[in-house]
Amino acid sequence: MKKNFNTGLGKSVEADRVKLSRRRRQILRELGLCEELDSTELAERLLVQAKINRALVKTLEEKDRELARMDLILSVRDSEIKVKEARIAEFASHVAELGSGRKPVIKNSTNSSVPPSGNPIGIRHTQSQRKPSGRKSGGQKGHSGSTLLQSENVTETQQWYPVSVCPECGKPLEMDAAIVSATRQVVDIPLPIAATVVNHMTMQVKCSCGHCSKGQFPEEVNAPVSFGPNIMAMTSYLSTYQNVPFKRLTHLYETIFGLHISEGSVSNMLKAMRKFSKTPYEMIRQKVAEGKVAGADETGINVNGKNNWLWAFQNAVATFLAFDSSRSHHVINKHFTGEEQGNMVWVTDRLPAYFMGDVGMEDHQICIAHLLRNLTYTMQAFPDDPWSLDMLDLLRDSVHHRNENDIGEAVRKDMEERLDKLLERPSVYTKEDGENNELDKLKKGITKHRDYIFTFLTNPAVPPTNNDSEKALRPAKTKLKVSGCFRSEEGAGNYATVASVIQTAVKNGQNPFEVLRVIASLAKA
Repeated sequence: MKKNFNTGLGKSVEADRVKLSRRRRQILRELGLCEELDSTELAERLLVQAKINRALVKTLEEKDRELARMDLILSVRDSEIKVKEARIAEFASHVAELGSGRKPVIKNSTNSSVPPSGNPIGIRHTQSQRKPSGRKSGGQKGHSGSTLLQSENVTETQQWYPVSVCPECGKPLEMDAAIVSATRQVVDIPLPIAATVVNHMTMQVKCSCGHCSKGQFPEEVNAPVSFGPNIMAMTSYLSTYQNVPFKRLTHLYETIFGLHISEGSVSNMLKAMRKFSKTPYEMIRQKVAEGKVAGADETGINVNGKNNWLWAFQNAVATFLAFDSSRSHHVINKHFTGEEQGNMVWVTDRLPAYFMGDVGMEDHQICIAHLLRNLTYTMQAFPDDPWSLDMLDLLRDSVHHRNENDIGEAVRKDMEERLDKLLERPSVYTKEDGENNELDKLKKGITKHRDYIFTFLTNPAVPPTNNDSEKALRPAKTKLKVSGCFRSEEGAGNYATVASVIQTAVKNGQNPFEVLRVIASLAKA
């Protein structure tokens, strides 16, 4: 007897269809949808539900971001609370000092070496140590003034005639008899300021023997597109001397000159200028080493989040800046030999690195401006002891003698005798008040460097302060305030080299841009 396979297959398909229909109704019930929906309606409902789900996910993500922002705000507030608690603790210590009879004084830029950026709110960033003269600010009687002079390089002249008829009598005027009555000038820059593009092409010639001879590009034309010495000099000048950040510099080239220069190209140009300036940089170092007087100072600089140091060694004709990761005396010995150091009088602050045994700086001048700030603090913090005020008067008298050209061995001896008497004077504050207070430390420091305080009274070439060295470092601090930090040690080294060339050119009355242009042109010649 034959079996009906079609009947068996039909029953199986029908059973599967029943199972699918039952599963479909179960899924629809779970989704909260009508069981009688056809496939088209079900697809539409599922599409709507998918949009709703995506909206819910987006809302949840926004909530998560809001929670993260709130966590950040709370963490910042926690740090602010900790800072306020520290200030409260500091204020409590000041109150305790008030109870002991001593006036609390906070160090700032006017009475210590704290930078102006670290001043508390309400403290002036700058304050002169000079006594007020009583004169009004501005121009003084008897001082000659100046105004902008008209240029002799006139590119265009425009003549403005009066009306052709005399306004008084009505007769016609003879314009041929006109003479110049007054001259005024308008100075402007012609537009557009366009860059020149020189197209270099190598030619080739094929000989009858079959050999092909090709011309060679100049050595400086070493890329499909490269920049000339003028652009390299301008980039170095604007970045190093005018402190223009890379991004602004590329935008300036784009908007003013129509040049597309990337930030990487700016970095490469500065790197090339450092290489081109290697010989002038060494010449600047030699100029400092050959002088009879040199000032030295150092300041911290941020290099990719780490503190490093920029050193300044300078005199009246040269400024040598050097980047280093160290603040020790090894930096001095690395750039100057012991013989070179011993042939100069060094004007510095009281940093121990300048007075180490293996450093050849034998003759010194301690910066008077630093001492005046330190004495201002001790005068405010220890008002019952007149020692600080008397020391201030002594230093100011010595500077006054220098300004009046009243110098010599006799004047220096007189000042040192007054200094010795002040150093021998007993302190008003007893040991119970603390023998290691700021006043005692300052006295010990002055006693240690007693022989280097009045060097400027016997050597006219020695200045009483180290202000010139601080001026050499100040542009670097301004650049850091604009750009935030140097991205690499190489970038800091590029800055030190190019800035040395620029500052030396300015000291010698030269155009710094022209000096950089000549250096780049000679290197590419």
